[in-house]
Amino acid sequence: MDDAYTIPTAVRAMQAADKPESIDLSHHLSELAKARISSPLKGLYKYFNQPGMLSLAGGLPPPEAFPYESITAQTLARNSFKTTEQGIGAWLWSLLGGGGKKTDQWTIPKWDDDKSRVQLSTALQYGTAAGLPPLAQFIYDFTTRVYRPATSDFKTVINAGSTDAWGKIVTSLCNPGDGVLAEEWTYPTAWPSGIKPVPLPMDGDGLTVDGMEQVLANWNPDEHDGMQRPRVLYTVPVCQNPTGGTVSLERKRAIYALAVKFDIIIVEDDPYYFLQSGEYHRSEQERSAALPNKTESDAEFLASLVPSYLHLDCQGRVVRIDTFSKTICPGSRLGWTTCNPVFAERLERANESSTQAASGMSQALVGSLLAEQWGYTGYLRWLKGLKAEYRNRRDTLVDNLLDVSHAELDARSVVASQTGSRAFEVWTRPTGKEVDEKLMGGGQKLLSFVAPVGGMFVWLRVHFAAHPRFHSTPTTELLMSLWEDLAEHHVLIVPGTIFSAASVGQDLVDQDLVDQDPLVTADGDGFFRISFSSATPDEMHRACKMLATRVRVFFKG
Repeated sequence: MDDAYTIPTAVRAMQAADKPESIDLSHHLSELAKARISSPLKGLYKYFNQPGMLSLAGGLPPPEAFPYESITAQTLARNSFKTTEQGIGAWLWSLLGGGGKKTDQWTIPKWDDDKSRVQLSTALQYGTAAGLPPLAQFIYDFTTRVYRPATSDFKTVINAGSTDAWGKIVTSLCNPGDGVLAEEWTYPTAWPSGIKPVPLPMDGDGLTVDGMEQVLANWNPDEHDGMQRPRVLYTVPVCQNPTGGTVSLERKRAIYALAVKFDIIIVEDDPYYFLQSGEYHRSEQERSAALPNKTESDAEFLASLVPSYLHLDCQGRVVRIDTFSKTICPGSRLGWTTCNPVFAERLERANESSTQAASGMSQALVGSLLAEQWGYTGYLRWLKGLKAEYRNRRDTLVDNLLDVSHAELDARSVVASQTGSRAFEVWTRPTGKEVDEKLMGGGQKLLSFVAPVGGMFVWLRVHFAAHPRFHSTPTTELLMSLWEDLAEHHVLIVPGTIFSAASVGQDLVDQDLVDQDPLVTADGDGFFRISFSSATPDEMHRACKMLATRVRVFFKG
């Protein structure tokens, strides 16, 4: 184990110096959050582990009755994935473990004389809402060193994954009927009943500052069925799902300034943060030039990532959601929330009245791996390898979309904005008159996209204006027809319609949506989300080849 717990004490002291405490933002709490009371048993917790205590208080099963005497895990070594090489060769090296899988084996005992270590007698018992202490300490130290929050009094709260965290956050900050600001294309299952997303304009880099300011400055409750101006922004700022857009530091500063101006709480849901892999480069020569010739240092790796909103937040108005789903495994159902002390206390009360605590089994396995086996530097080494792995996957899919599907790259730069548009009309791209000789042998361009700087997804734009039935058929209907045709030919991608914040709660193929056609751009473009997270290079190649074939057939009418 490295010095993950000796250095952070000094680091925290230095980082706390000259940093402000959070301002009072308790007026943002919902009526439900205000009404939550502390668990009547909370006052007993501080006595449970006192030496010599004769406890007859808790209804706790005796650890002797737990059937697990120990848990032994065999895990990949933290340096299982290479960090410097590009291309299929590096990918295959990673899959094969560099010629042979490197693994470590370790055991979590039921009992350990060192009470500060992970042990099953504690992990599998009823626990506090704050989580298993060794994991909670690792998470706090990791947050301090990696995200460098701008306030001195931030807190971290363990949760049962991002969905669990967001459900508790939104009900703690919003009352039924409230609106929440969100990207116009957003994760469709993020919205609990009674909460309505309010779409904000986007471009190839995520939320636009001008679009957000216009929505807030010109808010009229009469135009929104009496809804007051939203007080919460829900955003996935890095490698966004579904669009892949990443908000720059400069733009984050401007968005945070708007949050201060309009008293907005920013909920930063950031599951793809460590999958930032840099700009896509077309040639192997460019890729080699862009890569370091050695493994990045920890400082270099962290410097390559766009800073979190936490680092800009001098008032405590950012609530950050982290998850182990993309870096360890989704089935762990484990993550954490970072926020100001008032919000953290209310979220712990929400835990006590619902999940109580995240799974003790998951906390034991993840906590022991990170806090006792890998440590801080070991986990960063694993994350560096994941970054390279996903970079190779991104490059493989983008190469195939360009070379096999004959799609074209869009630029990210903002050139215009259309009032009321719910799409990426601000992207720079050639005019509709440009001929795509590769795909159609003449005619308009059909497929294009912005190459993501990481994450898991490509947001593919389909230019339906070139279709012979464009003027007689709703574009959403054309989109769904093409999607069904691809699925019937064994290529499964996701229609962009289901990600529209404007249609949350409506059926994917609701006839009203087809008739009104609200989910496409002003010139009739639609979108598909394509994932590169798990398919093999061969599967990506065959899927892109079929995509080209079916698009060619589809646009012949």
